[in-house]
Amino acid sequence: MTRPQTTTRAARQGGADGRRAELIDAARQVIRRRGFAKATVGEITRAAGASVGLLNYHFASRDDVIAEAFAAAAREELLQLEQIALRHADPRAQLAAYLDREAWSDRDSWRMWIDAWGAAIHAEKLRTTVEEFDIGWRGVLANVLADGDRQGCWRCPDPEDTAGRLVAALDGLGLHSMLHPKEVVPARAADWARRLAERELGVALPAAPAPAQFDVAPSPYEARIPIRGRDLDATGRVHPAVLLTYLGEARDAWLDARLGDMASTPRLEVAHVSADFRHVPTRSDAEVLVRCALDGLGATSVRTRETIETVGGELVVSAGVTVSVCGEDGEPRPLTVVEREALLS
Repeated sequence: MTRPQTTTRAARQGGADGRRAELIDAARQVIRRRGFAKATVGEITRAAGASVGLLNYHFASRDDVIAEAFAAAAREELLQLEQIALRHADPRAQLAAYLDREAWSDRDSWRMWIDAWGAAIHAEKLRTTVEEFDIGWRGVLANVLADGDRQGCWRCPDPEDTAGRLVAALDGLGLHSMLHPKEVVPARAADWARRLAERELGVALPAAPAPAQFDVAPSPYEARIPIRGRDLDATGRVHPAVLLTYLGEARDAWLDARLGDMASTPRLEVAHVSADFRHVPTRSDAEVLVRCALDGLGATSVRTRETIETVGGELVVSAGVTVSVCGEDGEPRPLTVVEREALLS
């Protein structure tokens, strides 16, 4: 009797997750058509063919579904941006592609971001979500700048500060391209963005590679990890240190699937972890969903983007991890062509 009951619960959970996803998709459609301010509960439920009660079952408030709808759209754009670093070892090519991929002609994308900035002033949940993805965009650029500094492509002693200034300037260009479309045409916006970066770094950048090279995302790793009794502290909460071990399990499995069968398996050492803890699972959470995906390739390092969510979809922790690729002597060594291709699969 146990197995049929378990299957039924899983089926119910899958159906609930599907309806939740439909509501998020409907909210995205309404936002695209009417903007954040007019994305009411009624508009969203009508677009989804659902009841207000169903929306209230899955989301605590209208602001929650709006924030998740924005997060879904922003996550897709951030993934496209992250893929730039996956195809090129040369940071100069990565930066040129980053600036080109700012999508100066994509008015729908800029309209969504500008609308989100305005709405976030009055909506704390959306403001938190916007901030999270702003950090993600700056992080991708900071990684490229740091790699370029290490490889001698340019001098950048504080990549995070430089990335913050450049992203702020790029956001300003996006705003002006929307407000003054006849003056700030896409070609001019792209030229200004490139000139800003070149002056900041004191270099001339190469032509941007074709965007089509980044259309296919490397396969992420995903696993459900049960919360064991020993993982809980005296208050019945999962300690942050335990959450980091969950991330490590997923990361090790992801790397082993790509590099474990090689004749000479590289030695991998975690060099840096940056984690943002957002929610603490408790004994009421039977398991968590852990994801690990490639965030970038340096000359001698692999960067991953890792998350933990509750089964209900609440973000627990978001982390960026840099893993050094070392030789037998323990010193960092360049990724081989075979290793690079395996990580991109």
